[in-house]
Formats: sequence, structure tokens, C-alpha cells
Amino acid sequence: MTRRRPAHRPLKRQIYVGCEGASEASYAALLQDFVTEAALPFYLKIEDLGRGAGDPLARVETAVRRIGQQTKKRIAPDACFLLLDADQLALDPLRAERARRMAADNNITLVWQDPCFEAVLLRHLPNRAALRPHDSKRAEDVLVRNWPDYRKPMPRAGLAQRIDIEAVMRAAAAEPDLAKLLRALGLIAV
Repeated sequence: MTRRRPAHRPLKRQIYVGCEGASEASYAALLQDFVTEAALPFYLKIEDLGRGAGDPLARVETAVRRIGQQTKKRIAPDACFLLLDADQLALDPLRAERARRMAADNNITLVWQDPCFEAVLLRHLPNRAALRPHDSKRAEDVLVRNWPDYRKPMPRAGLAQRIDIEAVMRAAAAEPDLAKLLRALGLIAV
């Protein structure tokens, strides 16, 4: 009697996605669903950095620590991204610049959501890709007008009711930083 070898499964590359909060973590989980549906060889390690971290620098520092802990366990990610609200940059420009430098020094790509996650979500909706609300409050108001069922934080299942892969591509066309993440995941051709 011969033993059967298990079927060969290609290893999935891990992509670290640090998120400003629960909303972004839900969105990253939705992206994982699209990666899985497309049978792409990537796995997202999603972390909500919202608890205990305030501004972009604090979130980058937290991400660097967590990535370092993973690396010590020999589970180093192949690429690292952080989803951050751009409206936080103006609060302390010096700390914002330190965040940019620290991210670059640690090979972390910053995905700036201008001015916030809700504005980026708005750009997923049909005929809304060009909308650029000036602040977070206005972005959320416009989003709710266009998506009356939207609640913050929206769970992955709620996002999936309105956002499909075409919507993600529509947003990526208007959001170069988001497009970088999608390229790393193989959802957009290089």
C-alpha cells in the first residue's frame, strides 16, 4: 500500500494591514474576501491600531512594534501597509513627518485616506469618485446621504452589500495610495 502525498498548496504571501480603526479593519477584511475569490496567493494580517494609539506617529510606532513581534516569530510579512486618515496630518506636522520617516525606514507603505475613511468609501459609490469633502464631518454627512444605511463602524457584511470589486477599482482610480495596496494584493495588474 502506497501513501498518498498531500496535494501541493502554494504558500500564501502575508500582507500586513494596520488600520486606524474598526471601519478600516472591516474594509481590509472585505479586500481579503476579494483576494480569496480571485484565488490570489495572499493573506492579509489585519490589525486594528485604533485602541491606545492616537495620531499617525503613534499608530506607525505601534505597527512597527507588532511587525517586529511577528518577525521574531519568523512570520515576517512580505509587505506592510497602514490605512490612516489624512486629516490627522495637520494636527502636528512635526509628528506627521516623523511618522512618514519611520514608516519609510521600516518599509511600511502609508495609505492616506483624504481626509478620512468615509471620504474614501464615498469614492467607491457610482458617480461619486470625484467627490472631495473638505473635512471628516462633511465626508460622513455626504456618505450617509448617498448611503442611508451606513453606520460607523460598518462591519464587513454591511460593506459587502454596497461595495463589490468594481467599486473598489473605481475608488482605486481616484485614490493612488489605495491602488498601491491593491497592486500588492494582485487585484490590480502591476
